[in-house]
Amino acid sequence: MVQKRLFIFTLLLMLIAAEMPAQKLVNPQEDYTWTLIQSGQSLGNPIDYRRNDHSVVYYGSVGSIYLSRDRGQSFTPIGTTIPNSTRVKNIILSEKDTLTFLVAIEASTDKIVKTTNSGNSWTVVADNLTFSYFGIPMTRDPAHPDTIYTQSNSTFMKSTDFGSTWTNVNTSMPLATPCDIEVFPDSTHIILIGDNTTGIFRSTNSGVTWSQVFTTSGEIPTIAVAKNKPGEAWATKWSGGGGLLKSTDYGATWTLVGFSGRNLWGVDVSPESADYVMTGEYSGGRIYLTKDGGLTWMTTTISSSNYSVVIADTFSIFAAQGAGFFKMNLPYPIPVELASFSGTSENGMINLSWITATETNNLGFDVEWSTDNSSFKRLGFVGGKGTTTSQSSYSYNFREPLAGKNWFRLKQMDHDGSFEYSNVIEVDFEVVKNFTLNQNYPNPFNPSTEISFSTPADGFASVEIYSASGELVAKIFDGNVKAGIQRINFDAAGLATGTYIYRVNYINNEGGKFSLSSKMLLLK
Repeated sequence: MVQKRLFIFTLLLMLIAAEMPAQKLVNPQEDYTWTLIQSGQSLGNPIDYRRNDHSVVYYGSVGSIYLSRDRGQSFTPIGTTIPNSTRVKNIILSEKDTLTFLVAIEASTDKIVKTTNSGNSWTVVADNLTFSYFGIPMTRDPAHPDTIYTQSNSTFMKSTDFGSTWTNVNTSMPLATPCDIEVFPDSTHIILIGDNTTGIFRSTNSGVTWSQVFTTSGEIPTIAVAKNKPGEAWATKWSGGGGLLKSTDYGATWTLVGFSGRNLWGVDVSPESADYVMTGEYSGGRIYLTKDGGLTWMTTTISSSNYSVVIADTFSIFAAQGAGFFKMNLPYPIPVELASFSGTSENGMINLSWITATETNNLGFDVEWSTDNSSFKRLGFVGGKGTTTSQSSYSYNFREPLAGKNWFRLKQMDHDGSFEYSNVIEVDFEVVKNFTLNQNYPNPFNPSTEISFSTPADGFASVEIYSASGELVAKIFDGNVKAGIQRINFDAAGLATGTYIYRVNYINNEGGKFSLSSKMLLLK
C-alpha cells in the first residue's frame, strides 16, 4: 500500500511538472510600468519607427496615422484619414524617403495604400485583398528596402518598388489565413509565415514553394527574427496549448521553450541583442521580458489585450494594445545603448556609422578591424557624449581597407575603465576600378575646400587650379599616388571671390595619361 501511494504521489508530481512552464518567471516588477500614450484601436502591428532615427515613431488607428518625434512620448495626427479604413493592420516606412510609407488596412475589401507626401494623399496600390483578421499582412526584406511581401487568401505576392506594383509569387499556398510574415536578414531567400489553426510554414526560395515546419490547432499570431544572431527566431502560440516557440536553424525546427497554457500574441527581439526578447499575453494583462535569451523572464503588467510589442532599442519599447499605443517606462538610467552599427564601401574607403539611443558615462569607442573575423586591431578612437538620453550619431572613415571582406567592431569604453564590445559587422570592399574626380567639398567654400579623386592603380598625379578665364593660379599637388582615393586640401585665402576650375592630371604605372576637371565657387 505504501509503495502504491508513493507511486501515485510521484506520478502526480510528474504530471504537475509537465504542466508547469519551462521558463523561470520573476515576480511582477513594479519599476517597469507602461503608459498609454495614444488612445486607439488597431489589430496586427500598427507601429513602425525610423531605422536611422529611433526618435521618429508612427502609429495607426482606424484610419488615422499618428507621428511621434520624441521616442513615443507624444503623438500628433498627420495627413488625412485613409479612405474607408476601419483598422490599420501594419505600417512600413520607406528607408529612402521620409515622406513615403505603406499601410495595410481593413476595409470593405482589404487594401494596401501608399503615400509619398506623409499621408496628405493616399493611393491604393493593392486592392480586393483578404487579410487574416488578426494578421500582420506585410513585411519588408531587410536586405532590400524596396522589396515587400504580402499574402491574400492563398496568393503570396511580392513588390520590388516599395509597393507600387505587385507580382504573384505563388497562387496556391498551402495556407489561407496568414498571421505574420518574416524574412531572415542574412538569408533573405528564407521566409516564414505563421498561420491561423495550421502552424508555421517555411520557404527557402523566396516564396516560390513552401513546406510546413510546425503544426498546431491554434494560431501563430507573431514571428520575430533575430537581427544579429543568424538563424534564430521566436513565435507565439494562441490557443492550441499556448506557449512560446524558438528556432535556431532558420525556422526548420521549433521547440516549445515555455509559457505552456498561456495564450501569447506579440513577440519581438532587440535589433542589437538577441538575448533581449519580449512577448505579450493576449488577454492576461501581462508582457514578459528576458535579457538572457529566455532563461529568466520578468513579468510586467499592462492594460487591455496585446497585439504587438516593438523593441526599437532598450530605451524605446512599445506595445500596441486594444486600448492604443503604450510605452514602457524604464526604472533606471540604462548604459550606452547601440541602436545601429553599419558600414558601406564607397569612393575607395569604408565608411562606418553607428547610433546610440542613450549614453551613460560613455568615454567613447575604439574602432577595431579584422581581415579574418578573428584577430582585431585598433584603428582609431571616437569620443562619446558622456551621459545623455538623446540619440547620438557617430562615423569613422577607414581609408586603407584590403580588397574583399573586412570585419569591424566597436569597443565602447566608460570613464571608469569598463568596456563592452559591439556585434561584428562585415563590409565587402571593392577596389577603385576607374579614374574619377569628385565634386569638391564644401562647395561653395571659404576659404578652404577638399578636392578628392580616385586612382585605380599606383601612379603620378598633379592638381591645378585655374581662374574662370583659364589662367593657372595654383598647383596644389604634384607627386606619386597609391591606388585608392586621394584627398587634397586647397586654401584659397589669397584669391578673390569667383568661379574656379580644378584639374587633375593622372599618369598610371603603365604610362596611360588621363585628365579630369570640374568647377567650384569661392564666396568670401
